Amino acid sequence: MNENRGRQPATTSRSDRAAVGRARAQRLLVTLLGDYWHAGRAPLPSGGLVAVLSEFDIAPANARATLARLTQRGMLERTKEGRRTSYRLTDPASQTLRRGARRIFARTDENAWNGLWTLIAFTLPLDDANQRRLLRARLRWLTFWPLYDATWVTPHDRYDEVREQLSELGITDAVVLRSHDLELLPSGRARLEAAWRIDELAAGYQDFLARHRDVARRAAEGGLSPAAALVARTELVNDWRALVGDDPDLPAKFLPPSFPRAEARVMFLSTSDALAGPAQLRFEELVQTPEWP
Repeated sequence: MNENRGRQPATTSRSDRAAVGRARAQRLLVTLLGDYWHAGRAPLPSGGLVAVLSEFDIAPANARATLARLTQRGMLERTKEGRRTSYRLTDPASQTLRRGARRIFARTDENAWNGLWTLIAFTLPLDDANQRRLLRARLRWLTFWPLYDATWVTPHDRYDEVREQLSELGITDAVVLRSHDLELLPSGRARLEAAWRIDELAAGYQDFLARHRDVARRAAEGGLSPAAALVARTELVNDWRALVGDDPDLPAKFLPPSFPRAEARVMFLSTSDALAGPAQLRFEELVQTPEWP
């Protein structure tokens, strides 16, 4: 353990904090739009989105910079009518968020597994680091984990989903297999179990339970105002998204009996459901703000 934990290097702390703040603002806005703005809705005024981010203590200038950065990344589309500037999710971003929501809010039976595996082997040009990064990120989200550098496997049926991702990325040099017959020899199984990092995952779920237990109790009792519900639910979903993004979603047979994911999932789903209504009310109120002072 680093004995200097808690002390920031003087030469980098300011830039590091700024980078973390920028990343947090972008994650929050993506979560908010994914949860409370639905495809087909009219674009939302910039003033309203700035007001929404102010609920999370993000200053107006930083909120506007966040809108600009997400537009540059292709997540948002900017429109202007007279003096009114509005934003909407781009179609690819909206599609990505819908796919993500299916996994984030999945009501999974921890003990249900049909024994089906999906494996992908691929080759990418060595000089195309961006495409390699994108593919690996999308494979992890689909619960694939690497056996070897370019051979990834998941204990789930992801055949159609991974083919869709390969098509979107324009990758044609790949093989996708789906089978009940996959044997992991001892060294191969040990390699995969090491990659799965089960102890780290368990610690992440325990931390999630500890951080959100009080909010879960108050949500169940109906003790949160719409403003508090919006903040609490968004932080809850943000944290849960990060957890499931690092989780290969292993069937129970690969996990220790005490693994806390099932408990965490129940708490997440019940709390997000309880807060959804009041959070949506607060979001709708805020996005009507025409312009931030």
